[in-house]
Amino acid sequence: MKITDVTSELFEWEKPPIWNGKHYYSVGRLHKVTVYTDSGITGVGWNGGTAAERPLKIFPNYVEYYKNMLINKNPLETKSLVENLGTQQIKIFGPAGLHTQVLAAINIACWDIKGKFLDKSIHNLLGGHKKRIPTYIAGGYYAEGKGLSELKDELSYNVEVLHAKAVKIKIGDPNYGLKNDMKRVEASRNAIGDDIGLMVDANCALSLNQAIEFSKELSDYNVYWFEEPLPIHDYDGHTKLKNQSTMNIATGENGYHLEHFKNLTEKDCASIFNVDVAICPGYDVAFEISQMAMQHNISISPHGCQELQLPLVAGIENGGFLEYYPKEVDPLRSEMFHPILKPDKDGYVTVPDTPGLGYDLNMDLLKKYQVL
Repeated sequence: MKITDVTSELFEWEKPPIWNGKHYYSVGRLHKVTVYTDSGITGVGWNGGTAAERPLKIFPNYVEYYKNMLINKNPLETKSLVENLGTQQIKIFGPAGLHTQVLAAINIACWDIKGKFLDKSIHNLLGGHKKRIPTYIAGGYYAEGKGLSELKDELSYNVEVLHAKAVKIKIGDPNYGLKNDMKRVEASRNAIGDDIGLMVDANCALSLNQAIEFSKELSDYNVYWFEEPLPIHDYDGHTKLKNQSTMNIATGENGYHLEHFKNLTEKDCASIFNVDVAICPGYDVAFEISQMAMQHNISISPHGCQELQLPLVAGIENGGFLEYYPKEVDPLRSEMFHPILKPDKDGYVTVPDTPGLGYDLNMDLLKKYQVL
């Protein structure tokens, strides 16, 4: 089998503006890559979605660059394609960045082809360890006019209507500070009760001293994990924080390569890795990270688009939670994917057996929002 063409499409839509400790999200964007083969099998991968402030209009140019190196290559050799287009291009693009995210979409598309060719789901190709996986609902963002009452209403809805068994909120906005953020944490715990898991996410907004201070306060509210408390390369800071914290430290959503996760592992920085298959360049690298993490009793709870992350977290032995973005965060999500992925009444999702990725983009809908 040989690759005959690689194409790129870009979509953008309006959605309610939200922000976290570091970034403001005003629109939704999605970059789709399609890989064609001489066998007639096509594969699809993508980047972006609900919280995508990255300049995705740059991405098609990378696709065109990579395409010249992909034509006539075997799409089933996913690992070597990543090495040839990633590691061997360091002098051209550097070790990581937007180009690595584009490479992730290409890799995902090739895994989609591999699954369709072998008549197996990507989930099963990655090990197929779990047929169902628990979710947590990503939310609790800062937003205009959103006070404690609105936050509590959101989380109550997530538990009572969306069947959440765990929820996540944002902390770390410098305009709020420790005192006001802890009011948000307290309101969240009161809204969901004692039996629902609570995670907090600072999106790299804190200094070490601030993170330690937060950690002490958070321990009073049975917080399951403290996500991205520090800048991603502050390995020593992560080590110090983990050693002083009573809760799990989670990080890794912005990790592009295996070496970053080796540093996190060797320095004992975290007990949970939030690997993102659309940021580290696809399933091959994410699987390597997961295998290394398992040897050190580190679990994987991926970050990002749930339709892409589900095959990984359910396929590997040390998969933890699946991050779930509800339509309330981005209304277009209710129609963007086929089939619609949503938690069952016990807060778990079931992995589809469909060969390949198992999810398709709703192009009838997305064509209305195409910009490139």
